[in-house]
Amino acid sequence: MGIELGIGMAVGAFFICIGFMVRTKKDFSLLAGFRVMWEPINKERLGNRIGILLILIGVIAILTSIFTIWFGAAAGEISGILVIIDVILIMIAIGLDQMGY
Repeated sequence: MGIELGIGMAVGAFFICIGFMVRTKKDFSLLAGFRVMWEPINKERLGNRIGILLILIGVIAILTSIFTIWFGAAAGEISGILVIIDVILIMIAIGLDQMGY
C-alpha cells in the first residue's frame, strides 16, 4: 500500500514539474512527436494551456494514489477517464493553436 502511494506521489510531482516547466519556459520538446512538422504559432498561450493541463494530470495522479487506499479500483477507473479527457484537451489545445486561436 505504501509503495503505490509513493509511486503515485512521485509520478504526480513529476507531471507537476513538467507542467510548470512548459508553462514558464515554453519548452515544447516534450511533444517530440510533433517536433519535425509542427511549430507553435502562439507560444505564450499554448504554453499556458498545456502547462495547466499537465499540472492537472499531476494532481489527478496524486489524488488517485491517495484515494486508492480507501476506494480501491474505482478511484483508478475514474482517474483514468479524467486523464483520457485531459489528453484529449491537450490535443484540442494544439489544434486551436494551429488554427490561430
